[in-house]
Amino acid sequence: MKLRLPKLKLPKAKLPKWARSETARLKTWIAPARARFMMLAPRERLLVAVGGVFLVATLVYALLWSPMQRDLKRLRAAVPEERAKLAAMRAQAQEIATLRTGGATASAAGAGNLLTTIEQTAGARGLRGQITRLAPESANGAHVTFEGVGFSTLIGWLADLGRQHGVRVESANLDAQTAPGVVNARLLLRGAAL
Repeated sequence: MKLRLPKLKLPKAKLPKWARSETARLKTWIAPARARFMMLAPRERLLVAVGGVFLVATLVYALLWSPMQRDLKRLRAAVPEERAKLAAMRAQAQEIATLRTGGATASAAGAGNLLTTIEQTAGARGLRGQITRLAPESANGAHVTFEGVGFSTLIGWLADLGRQHGVRVESANLDAQTAPGVVNARLLLRGAAL
């Protein structure tokens, strides 16, 4: 059984007025060129046709293909660089968020928690016995005095305070002792601000 589809009768599309005038103008330009082409000998027509094809191919290559390939080459080199930059920025953003969270935790508690943090971290490093003075200084600050503390131990402790608790050294006075690597230290520490 054959399936018969009804024939659709589509209306003829009418061109807008400006398109009709452009088409008419194009026809008036093409008609003399075509007449001239037809007056040429068959060999000359073949030569003109081959030359035209060559000209069109050269224009397509010069105006479309070559610029597109140049841009593709540039983009192939740029995309991996941009991806590496994006990965670095994401890592930095994550580190900033971590630091902000740590800084907010450390500073939210004020000077009381700063003193507790100093005592606990100094005790964990074995420095609690060398602290001769630990006093609050305004909001979120503390004066700490050490007697006869190892310089490298003190610096490692300060680095941990900064990295883990957002505490920074605002001022430091260090006096060398007669024993090598041992100092007396007067520090003003400040918790991270919000």
